[in-house]
Order: sequence, then C-alpha cells, then structure tokens
Amino acid sequence: MPIRPLQSADLKNLLACFQSFPFKAGQQRFQKLDAKRLNERFLSPEAQRLDKLPTDRPMQWVGLKNDKLCCYAALHPDAWHSGIYGITCGRIAPFLTHLADPALRLELLDTALAAADREGFHHLSARIDGSEYAALNAFAERGFYPVDCSVKMAGWLSKTPRFEPVSAAGMSVRPYRADDLPILQKIAATEHPYNHYYNDPHLPREATSELFAGWVAKCCNGLASDVFVLDAAGEPQGFVIYLEPVGLNHDMGTRLGILDFVCLNPSVRGGGLGRRFIAETLQALGGRFNMVELRTSQNNYPAMACYMDLGMRITSTDFVMHGVR
Repeated sequence: MPIRPLQSADLKNLLACFQSFPFKAGQQRFQKLDAKRLNERFLSPEAQRLDKLPTDRPMQWVGLKNDKLCCYAALHPDAWHSGIYGITCGRIAPFLTHLADPALRLELLDTALAAADREGFHHLSARIDGSEYAALNAFAERGFYPVDCSVKMAGWLSKTPRFEPVSAAGMSVRPYRADDLPILQKIAATEHPYNHYYNDPHLPREATSELFAGWVAKCCNGLASDVFVLDAAGEPQGFVIYLEPVGLNHDMGTRLGILDFVCLNPSVRGGGLGRRFIAETLQALGGRFNMVELRTSQNNYPAMACYMDLGMRITSTDFVMHGVR
C-alpha cells in the first residue's frame, strides 16, 4: 500500500523527510534559523494532532516508496474562513512531496481530496513553495487554480534606514485606541485590494472585505502585540499591525516580529509616507524584536518597493492555490 494513514512509528522518518526539504534554505540562512529545530517545530503539531483524530477518519497520510517514507500530506478544517464565507473551507498543509515520483504525488493528493469530500469540504486552499513546480502541477491537474504568489520578506531591524519623520507631513504615529476601531475596519475593508481572496472568483468580494474588517477587530482586541495608527489631526489615516509568534520565538531562540497588516487611506499614499510610517513603528517596538518578516503579493509592486527601501529582502515565495469541490 503506497499511501496509508500516518502512524506514530512514522514520526522519526517524517522528521527526516521535513529535513530534506530543499527549498527554504535561503530563508533559513538569512534569518539565521536552525533548520533542525525548525523542522522539529513543524512536526510537533502533526504529532499532537495524530493522537486526537479518529482512526476511522484519517486526515494525515504518508506515501511509501520501496517501504520508505517519501511524502506526507495533511488536511485541516478552517473554521475562520468557513464562518466568513458560509461554506465549509479547509486546507491541505503540509503537502510534502519533493521525494515522490509523479504518480505517487497524485495518489497522495487524491487521497487528501477523497477525505475532503468525505468531510464535506466545499473550498480548499494550499500553499506550494515557489520552486516546487512538480507539486504545483499536481494541484493544477486536479482542478486547483492559482490565486496568488505570496512573497515573504524579512529584515534585521538594526539595518533599518532612518527617514524623515511623518511629523514633517503634519501627522503623527501613536498606539491604537479603542475608538479607532470602526475607522480602521473601514480602511481594511475598502483599501486592501492586493490579497488572494479577492482573486478567487468563487468567493464573494463583499465577504472578503468583511474578513479583513473582522481580522482587524481580532488583532485590535488582543491578538496583535502592537497596533500603530497614522494620525492626521485626530483622524486615523492608516495602521500597522504586528504579531509576536511567542511559541516560535521560544522554541527557536529568536526575537522575530511579524508585520501582519499595513493599510493606508489613498489620500496619504505616495511620496514615501508609507515607508516613513512603518519605519517609525519599527523604532517604537523598543527593541523587543531584532527582525521582522511579512508577506505580500507578487503584484503589489508599491509594497515590495517600500519594504526594500526599509532594508528588507525577499526570502521565499509560495504559490497559493484554491480548489472547489
């Protein structure tokens, strides 16, 4: 049987499979991430999940070649997006098939898709490394379609350039206040077009706008470590949201911050104000982080130019694929 459910006895060999993944080495070098510790962290939730899932409804599988584990896939429900879009959403992650041949790769994907049908998923998503075209083609062969190429960027804060403060433009940077929330939600819902959910013809644009408004609320109500507001005469004109991956920093010995969401009103865009705003927020973090990372879309050229001006560089890319059942 070349494809079977994951077993606890597989975990050591699965870790070796994670460690052999060749496509994130550049990111790991630039961000000084210990590959072994990182892969152990990737494996940990898969192992914990194995103990919780019913054995008669597996959602984690391995593929074998000559009795040796060479690929792995897992299926996850997505309650947040299911609630937003009113359909049952899920994701396939990881889809680790760099050691598999084409036939085994497709068989593994077909196994995951059969389980998705069994569980009643209507919409699926997957992220495929930007260099892993074999996996990308497998998803395309099964009817998945591209909605984005996600670009990860990172920068060391010690190398962030200094810019003219936003006060020179008559504005200020301040922490979020509770009465800012309705305005920030409106900005997020109407001024954030570069996102893969807007590129999916099967997802209503109005619901995607609600998704971003809801995400800002979650962040402002405690999920974020920091929320900064660009203020013009008491009126918010934009925001920057940072997340702190506490578990990752603990496990990896890092001081990483995630620049999760940046959005400005169109009236204050241009002239470098965005990069000046972000630079001031990085300074305001007070040295708690020594690096930040973020994701943006490959066609969001103004954002990438802004982040490069801030000293960040591209560290990896991922294709974002969606599929409907």
